[in-house]
Amino acid sequence: MKSKILALLLLFPLLSLKGGTTPQRHASETFYVENKGSSMRVLVEGNTASGVFILFIHGGPGVGAYVYNTHYISKNLEDNYAMVYWDQRNSGGSQGNSNGRNLTFDQILDDLGKVIRVVKKKYGENIGIFLMSHSFGGLVASGFLTEGTNQNLFRGYIDVDGSHNYPLNDTLTRAMLLTTGRKEVALNHYVGEWNRFMDYCKAHRGNFTLKESKKMEKFASQAEGYIDSVQKVYFLPVVARYFIAEKYPVTSMLVNLLYSMKSSINLEIAKKEFSSSLNKVSIPVLILFGKFDFICPPELGTDFYSRVGSVYKRMVISPISGHNFMFQDKELFTREVNAFIEKFR
Repeated sequence: MKSKILALLLLFPLLSLKGGTTPQRHASETFYVENKGSSMRVLVEGNTASGVFILFIHGGPGVGAYVYNTHYISKNLEDNYAMVYWDQRNSGGSQGNSNGRNLTFDQILDDLGKVIRVVKKKYGENIGIFLMSHSFGGLVASGFLTEGTNQNLFRGYIDVDGSHNYPLNDTLTRAMLLTTGRKEVALNHYVGEWNRFMDYCKAHRGNFTLKESKKMEKFASQAEGYIDSVQKVYFLPVVARYFIAEKYPVTSMLVNLLYSMKSSINLEIAKKEFSSSLNKVSIPVLILFGKFDFICPPELGTDFYSRVGSVYKRMVISPISGHNFMFQDKELFTREVNAFIEKFR
């Protein structure tokens, strides 16, 4: 649900070079992990010789990991470590039938466990894995980390604009739209737009239905565009330039996205929360949020920070970002990620 506004971003280029399981400084290998009727695309790219792997959980459901594999990340993270870009079932370039019965939250957690086992088998049982997530990926990561001894599989966790509690998320989105809207109207900034957002929030006060949640998410995605200090990200020129040249699997990506948008998994995750169990998390944690993220407000990161049981935890707020820290403040993003990994590798 969170991050469906990134649908167009799916058309970012996939950097595809030949690679293998032999440790390399500039490896790239695409393979598929089979599990419960789905064939999930995994791209491992970067410095596998480092022995450090960052396993990325994308937003969605249905979005895919293509968008996150940018030239900047390739230069500033993949030169140091290996990135593992996993397309969840019914997402991105993953394959298989519609598989509706298996598109559940618990099955995604099971899939993640399978992906980790395959990566360790291919690249070595002793590799160091860091978990990183964005948006809906934060819910997946929270569910996985608080289950059994799963967190022991990782050296640390990096939460980027993630949601670990959807009911709280909706409440905080509503509050942020109202609070920011009042300030912007007082400044005579985009008065009509902010009044439209606030009128909806005033009419819908809590216990949100899925329809209401999606409506607020739509307004949240629009809201950061009316904050002049937010770093803007323009994706359409990239789409126009690369989607043919890079041979994106556009049909698969769009079919997966549209299917996931209508799936019953959205009803399931709308009530998911892990605030009450985050005290189980003890591994090092880095939390990165945009100051003007209305989709997953920074107070959500504060809740995560206050509840995890980790001895080491650090939260960083970007003053120029909305929901896409890694694109809108990419220098701060890679600097914080590199420092965190070097500390705990």
